[in-house]
Amino acid sequence: MNITFLTSGHEPFDDRIFYHMAKSLSANNNNVSITSSRQELNDIVDGVNITCFDGNNLTKKDKIRKFTEHLADFKPSVIICSEPLPLLAANQYSKKTRDKIRIIYDITEWYPSKKNLTPYNLLIRWFVFIKLMFFNFWAAGSADSFIFGEWYKSKPYRFIFPRKPFVFIPYYPNLEYIPFNEPSLQKNRLRLSYSGKISLEKGYGNFISVINTLIELKRDLSIEIKIIGWYESEQDRSECEQLFNPANPRISIIRFERLSFRNFLETIKDTDIFLDLREDDIENQHCLPIKLFYYAAFGKPVIFSDLKAIRKEVETEQFGFLVKPDDFKKIARIISDYLDNEKSYLRNCRNARQLAETKYNWQKTEPELIKFLSL
Repeated sequence: MNITFLTSGHEPFDDRIFYHMAKSLSANNNNVSITSSRQELNDIVDGVNITCFDGNNLTKKDKIRKFTEHLADFKPSVIICSEPLPLLAANQYSKKTRDKIRIIYDITEWYPSKKNLTPYNLLIRWFVFIKLMFFNFWAAGSADSFIFGEWYKSKPYRFIFPRKPFVFIPYYPNLEYIPFNEPSLQKNRLRLSYSGKISLEKGYGNFISVINTLIELKRDLSIEIKIIGWYESEQDRSECEQLFNPANPRISIIRFERLSFRNFLETIKDTDIFLDLREDDIENQHCLPIKLFYYAAFGKPVIFSDLKAIRKEVETEQFGFLVKPDDFKKIARIISDYLDNEKSYLRNCRNARQLAETKYNWQKTEPELIKFLSL
């Protein structure tokens, strides 16, 4: 079976698309390709055909044309799309060919999301939101079936298209990429990391405030911090860079820009406790953070914002805490308790890895994807 992944919003080596879905399907005797409009690239990697183009300066019409050209070259019988625009290209290609083409919409993001609306003036933002929302559902109507990454994001599609088949394929990691390392924690040294978009909305300000609170609480503590991320606007840069006092001798910082999937995993593997303190707004409340499952696989405790999506789908009480992201004193006390209580820390480490090995892993999920595509 020829299977193509189309994406206008993800890099070709996206962890979900390439490292999990595409590689699994290729290993199961399918001919798999990925076409992304994020960069110019033609290669074959681990048996997967990478045929991408740089669409940054192309109109939507030209992007659709380029996508359909790639589809015509590969001749897939299944097309898995990650956004509405590739759906239009898949539908256009399907109408041109006499072969039966199955089009699947893999939904992992809200569309439109906050980042789609940020460039617009507040006065017209609601108009843009409604316009993009109708465009998304109109495009989704051309899909034959859906893949959902999480429960809340599936709700509107299951309501509007109740007869279309679907399957849940969560963001669980392949444990082959994350071997278990025996955890160790020193009372007077703490290793933390922040990854992703650097902004107040994503919790960078809360992260820094917890560190400042913790340094005051434990006077003999030194903290090593890895910041792996990027600014998407000058406003984010100006808001975030003034938060930290790098002169504190007990805080050391290492900065990284975007890292490849494997390099990212290698960089964060020695983190002692994983924090994600994003703001608890409406969108974040209904988004399940992908990184949570990777952190569990590393066998480390987590401290996350108390989000409805996490409560719905993850047993975090066994290996960490859900908190108000701005309750810095409470979060600092939780970390301090871990530092002072090695048994509690190691128990949560074991629980995290055990859940990853028994439940939250790609090895458990992969058969569902294979089965769904074979129907």
